[in-house]
Amino acid sequence: VLANVMVHSPRLEEAAAWVTKLGKWLAAHPSDGVRVLGPATAPIARIKRMHRFHLLLKAEKRQGLARVLRGLTAEAEALEIPRRSLVIDVDAINLM
Repeated sequence: VLANVMVHSPRLEEAAAWVTKLGKWLAAHPSDGVRVLGPATAPIARIKRMHRFHLLLKAEKRQGLARVLRGLTAEAEALEIPRRSLVIDVDAINLM
């Protein structure tokens, strides 16, 4: 199972800081069967004045991925990352 977590903002520094904080949270809270790739600049780094970064999560089981994504969403709220700036795509087909 694959999930793409995209963070975007009109300010480069803001988007980079948010994705770095989320990446550090994922590293501090490892989960069996879930691998984290990133954070990294998205393949298309800027669209319509929005700077984009992403994290890719690969999991053996859907339940483990769902648990990690719930924790990640709660952490994003605690960090006051606006919900509109965080896009989570489970079973991602297109990673652009």
